[in-house]
Amino acid sequence: MRSLRLVPVMCAASVLALSAIVFAQQTQPNGQQPNSQGDDTTSGMQSNAADAYRGYSDYPATEVRAVPIARANAVRARLEQELYQANLHRWIDRSWDDFLHSKDYLDVSTSEGKALTDLARERERVLKRLRDDKNYQTLSDLVADLREKLDRERPSSISNASQESLDNLMALATLKLSYSTQMSAMESAALAADDAVQRARTNLRDAASRSHDMRRGFDRQVRRDPTFLAERARNDEAKINRVVTATFLDSAINARDIALDYAYYVHRWDQYQYSTSPVYGYPYGGSYYGGYSHGYTRRY
Repeated sequence: MRSLRLVPVMCAASVLALSAIVFAQQTQPNGQQPNSQGDDTTSGMQSNAADAYRGYSDYPATEVRAVPIARANAVRARLEQELYQANLHRWIDRSWDDFLHSKDYLDVSTSEGKALTDLARERERVLKRLRDDKNYQTLSDLVADLREKLDRERPSSISNASQESLDNLMALATLKLSYSTQMSAMESAALAADDAVQRARTNLRDAASRSHDMRRGFDRQVRRDPTFLAERARNDEAKINRVVTATFLDSAINARDIALDYAYYVHRWDQYQYSTSPVYGYPYGGSYYGGYSHGYTRRY
């Protein structure tokens, strides 16, 4: 009796086992039936992965390769512009060096130096004669005494000095300035009254004016020289090219970053593509909406 009760249970177990085998055979991909080696599951998953993933074409290879080329062009444009500018400066330096060593300018420069030496000699002659004057000597002695007294009575710290001490210093400094002004007036009068000093001063003024006129004329000549104009135009074009290539490099970097971000965004759920857990069935997979499959499968 007991064995007869077990017959229905055994029959039910046999039916369930047979149904499981049939279901497993029906769910295998086309042409992927189990083999005798037992690698049917692995080969089936690899085949499904190869068929589902077609995202390699989303990699922004063109945008990525454009950045090194743009960077090289920007570096070349910058170096070329710096080279043109250096060549322009070298040409200007050579031109000025030739001008400053030319015979005409050397003659004017020599006459200017001689006029300056003559003026210094005549001025010293007049001042030496003035120092023998008693009034001038008296003023000079007073200025020297007041200078020593100021140095001696100057406080170490102005903030700690008394108001009386500061007033005394102000009086001494004012008196010293008055004596020095009188000495300067005597020197100016003596120099103005001497004819040799005035001639030396006039010669120096004329020589300096000729030297200045020659330098100004050569500067104007340089700015209108055909070589200078050609070098400057080339430098200006190089500046424009440098700005354009730098802007293109920035744009290429921005385009590359945007393309990489987009490619990453498109494949952000690829890691869950073959997940069988309903937790990762985003947003239409798993058991959320009775989904199409477990996990998210990207449609290209």
